[in-house]
Amino acid sequence: MDLRQPLLLYLGSQLLGSDLDRLKSDFRDFLGKDPLGSAIGTVLVGGLLFYEAERRENPKVQTLNDALMYVSTSLSVGYSDIFPKTEKGKLIAAALQTLGPAISSQALDPPHIAMNKYEDDSLDMQRRMLDKLDAILTELERQRPKAP
Repeated sequence: MDLRQPLLLYLGSQLLGSDLDRLKSDFRDFLGKDPLGSAIGTVLVGGLLFYEAERRENPKVQTLNDALMYVSTSLSVGYSDIFPKTEKGKLIAAALQTLGPAISSQALDPPHIAMNKYEDDSLDMQRRMLDKLDAILTELERQRPKAP
């Protein structure tokens, strides 16, 4: 078994360190700006890449629709009866099957930008409610008769 490629990938990730963390954070932010668009884009781009990688070597990938079917099912349950035959196809499949379920599970979520505004509005409303409750408590304590 040739361990050079996994070892190089591991060493590369260790050398990148904080740059890798920044790239991961940027990638999450990019996907969160438009979750549905990200899911559609993943299917279309992944389908094109998978088609190009497999079309000459894989008898099950004759059309772009075959590749799109493979990619779309790789984002969830993996229903398709297509399996990658080429090294590039296997790399694409690994990426899709690793990240795809997370992308598709958030496809119908609101964009993070809107979500952050919603969370900010919600926090502001909760603070105003807490201020009112504190004012009511203060007034009730002021009106309480003093113990003899």
